Amino acid sequence: MTLAQGQVLNNRYRIVKLLGQGGFGAVYKAWDLNFEVVCAIKENIETAPEAQRQFLREARLLHVLRHPNLPMVKDYFVIQGQGQYLVMDFVEGQDLEELRCAAGGRLPEAQALGWISQVCDALTYLHRQKPAIIHRDIKPANIKIMPPDEDYPLGRAMLVDFGIAKTYDPLLKTTLGARAVTPGYSPLEQYGQGTTDVRTDVYALGATLYTLLTGQEPPESPQRAVRDPLISPRQHNPDISPEAEAAILRALQMDPERRFQSAGELKQALLPPRPPIPAPLPAMGENVVTPAFPAPMISPSIATPVPLPITPKIANVPKRKVLPWKWLAGGVAGLVLLVVILLVAVKWVGDNRVGTRQTPSAVALAAIRSSTPTPGETPAPTQSPIPEPTIGSTMTSPVDGMVMVYVPAGDFLMGSVAGVAYENEYPQHTVYLDAFWIDRTEVTNAMYALCVAADTCSPPADINSSTRSEYYGNSGYDHYPVIYVNWDDANTYCTWAGRSLPTEAEWEKAARGTDGRTYPWGEGIDCTLANLSGCVGDTSEDGIFRSGTSPYGALDMAGNVWEWVADWFDSGYYSTSLLSNPTGPSSGRYRVLRGGSWDSYGNSLRVAYRGWDIRDAMRFHTGFRCALSP
Repeated sequence: MTLAQGQVLNNRYRIVKLLGQGGFGAVYKAWDLNFEVVCAIKENIETAPEAQRQFLREARLLHVLRHPNLPMVKDYFVIQGQGQYLVMDFVEGQDLEELRCAAGGRLPEAQALGWISQVCDALTYLHRQKPAIIHRDIKPANIKIMPPDEDYPLGRAMLVDFGIAKTYDPLLKTTLGARAVTPGYSPLEQYGQGTTDVRTDVYALGATLYTLLTGQEPPESPQRAVRDPLISPRQHNPDISPEAEAAILRALQMDPERRFQSAGELKQALLPPRPPIPAPLPAMGENVVTPAFPAPMISPSIATPVPLPITPKIANVPKRKVLPWKWLAGGVAGLVLLVVILLVAVKWVGDNRVGTRQTPSAVALAAIRSSTPTPGETPAPTQSPIPEPTIGSTMTSPVDGMVMVYVPAGDFLMGSVAGVAYENEYPQHTVYLDAFWIDRTEVTNAMYALCVAADTCSPPADINSSTRSEYYGNSGYDHYPVIYVNWDDANTYCTWAGRSLPTEAEWEKAARGTDGRTYPWGEGIDCTLANLSGCVGDTSEDGIFRSGTSPYGALDMAGNVWEWVADWFDSGYYSTSLLSNPTGPSSGRYRVLRGGSWDSYGNSLRVAYRGWDIRDAMRFHTGFRCALSP
């Protein structure tokens, strides 16, 4: 029975109107009385046990997903004798089938490629889940385009309708989910001629793009196998570029082995030529000092520390041959460093006999300040006064080789002005922070591998990146940010390194300075300033976007990877937060993420933008950096 307009469902959702209806259910626009927001409600009235199990399966698949091109599932409930209900984000706009028909059957190539690239991002995210989620029903009618906004000038593409989605176990070759096909968009293996996997979605997305650009659906795959060959796209529409045609034809290969092996590969083939990367600037931090802190932590001999080698000893990473004398020299240097650290520790204990314990951060600072001179240097006969650190000062951690930049104490503007950004970013308020140091770049694969080798950190959940195989553990990506780490992994690493995750306030000040700027470098954004969507298509080497440096010399604080920070997320926290050294709410459901990533658009890269995710999430676009508070 169709739900009536104004009817309140489950004591919470007021039905606004019917959006669509079929034999076994309907979709409604509704109003959430608790949160006072519009939502969509999907209803299943079919009573067959398998249909009910599949509907519940869809709810469980979707409720943990967080991606800008996927609707978020917010609730699931059953009303006995009436039906099952799935509550999700309401997606405004028209689907691609409606837009295609309104445009006369075809869409402009640039417009279609922009939207399909967004869907590739969503599929990459789905396929990277553990276990992978296969949509299996990609077609123009299941891609909705929301109205344009600052992030998506052409509109955001949303992949919807997971009614026949499934999970996939590549070891058992088993699937869990309903069996169904859509003629023209389903590959041969979906008809029972093989096992469906991520390449099934690649075929369907290629078929979708074929339809959008040619105005014709591809022949049904069983017919292609026996009598109806696929007509090349440019025969239908000569305006299609050769590059787009080649990508479509490869995606539509009958043999899965001959298709793109991932949605990321398809997106890469559709991207325009990458703009040139700016030449690296001279090494930063000429004003390198060791900061002055209380006397118990200062060594009588101070020199600029030498970064430690950070290529990890892990499987599949080629080892360079090292001559015996280098091992001897390294051993002697390490022994000298250890002796100096021990002397500092003994002196500190002698000066502090009140029963307090030195924190990991203090241990790291003591090690940094007691580093021995580099080989060949002649120690100065007298100790010069230790200069106070200033903006531009750097120091290097002896634990992982990370260069840190100095952020002085003082006030800064945090958040955004009401009405020009998201509600969780305001009110804009002045915050005071003590001085601190923050990692100049995101923690790299090689640095993280040192913590894994020390049996302290857990390996990343996946060794691949979005488009690269063997990303972690491959020396070619040593200096790229580590990904697939959750909040606890990041927190464990920073503790091991003698640092901590930055607070949300520390992160934002390090990114924007004190002048309230929009991005770390000021205003405006493009591919010479940050690694954002449409630039690289995956992570980039840490620090390569020198043009996008922050006021304090920190790099990649916008783009590349999202960064975990210490705080719990609370959308209304700014209205009650402390104005001096705030540390965030005491508890919550989500942890805060900052900075955007390589698959984010401009708005998400603003320094005031607040992302969030469950603390257990391990994503292909999420990493971290650490901070050090004296």
